[in-house]
Amino acid sequence: MGNNPVVLETMHRTLDKYGHGAGGTRNIAGNGAMHLGLEQELAALHRKDAALVFSSCYVANDAPSLPSGMRHSGAKRVLFKHNDLEDLEAKLKEYPKETPKIIAFESVYSMCGSIGPIKEICDLADQYGALTFLDEVHAVGLYGPHGAGVAEHLDYDAQLAAGNSPHPIPGSVMDRIDIITGTLGKAYGAVGGYIAGSDDFVDMIRSYAPGFIFTTSLPPATVAGARASIVYQKEYVGDRQLKQVNVREVKNRFAQLDIPVVPGPSHIVPVLVGDAALARAASDKLLVEHNIYVQAINYPTVARGEERLRITVTPRHTLEQMDKLVRAVDQIFTELGINRTQDWKALGGRASVGIPGTEDVVEPIWTNEQLGLLDGTTPRTLRNGEKAVVDTKAVSVARSRFNTLLGPVSGKVQAHRPVDSVISNVKVVTGNSAPLREEISIPPAVSVSA
Repeated sequence: MGNNPVVLETMHRTLDKYGHGAGGTRNIAGNGAMHLGLEQELAALHRKDAALVFSSCYVANDAPSLPSGMRHSGAKRVLFKHNDLEDLEAKLKEYPKETPKIIAFESVYSMCGSIGPIKEICDLADQYGALTFLDEVHAVGLYGPHGAGVAEHLDYDAQLAAGNSPHPIPGSVMDRIDIITGTLGKAYGAVGGYIAGSDDFVDMIRSYAPGFIFTTSLPPATVAGARASIVYQKEYVGDRQLKQVNVREVKNRFAQLDIPVVPGPSHIVPVLVGDAALARAASDKLLVEHNIYVQAINYPTVARGEERLRITVTPRHTLEQMDKLVRAVDQIFTELGINRTQDWKALGGRASVGIPGTEDVVEPIWTNEQLGLLDGTTPRTLRNGEKAVVDTKAVSVARSRFNTLLGPVSGKVQAHRPVDSVISNVKVVTGNSAPLREEISIPPAVSVSA
């Protein structure tokens, strides 16, 4: 979405009218109609009373920043095992029902690709008197008929039938969540984070959170671009479908080559390496020798011995690019002697790969029907040279959100402004300074003995 033409057009129009900065903090001069419109859009997306936008999702308190927030709060912290409902219930039983408590958890866990048991955690919260705080950072824009995340996706048909109504669906999983946090910087292609919940909760955070109060507001153009992105994704499911189709293709191709992918139902593609030096070497070789950027994930992000390559597959990746990726990873596994799935099975398994008595593949959360595979409406994977589909209806709806602030616009989307129209009245003076070097040298790949 960072390159979606209606997003870029909206940002250009906003920049022309409002300039670069917001002018201050939200409580003083940096609170504009663009910011309020974005928060209204986010509240409607999650069918909550209100939402609040922050300069980043870390400030909004996502999973990485939660420990810091807990320490500053002074509240007691109790950890439960990953997605372990029995352990969570045992911890909840230790406290009276009337004791205030919050269960904080994620929908999509980004390093292993697992999905949290959201409905079951809500059941326990009801039983033991707890609030629920759901981190949808790796899910918003990617799951659900409108892109609201996994909580929406779990009631796909009901949420689809409800359309873009801002009103909650009583009893739905998303309605049962008290606090949702999400990001504007991943699927939506912008920057910033947010929370959504009840009016009283959001007002309390607005009044007491120093990360909100003492931070310069996001620039209007950024805020407008984020809102255009959200609206577009609410109207067009094709990008989400194609992403999942491409993820399935890559995972299937890896499975055929015995390349160990940590099994999970989400879009995350974690390829197990199991050694920090090998993971770094594989990442370096992919970049230097194949011009493919894949980040190595090491401790403390994952446990020692569970190092991996975290591969991101997008709807705009072409069939040829995916072919190149699979061939490159296969070649590097052979060159570096990295364990494949059968090797991990012989060793008793690791990081959910090759564990005796378990499946190597987990059923995806997106069903064939939701992907349009049953009725033939699935977008087709791109080939090299083909342009991504831009949905005209979604463009029209996104444009209409800004009729009041920017004026109505129609016709061809102007994603890029002609330079002459921007600087026609500006005198450009050039100096004699030496030109900047455009190319950044890449260090050679590190040789590692297996």
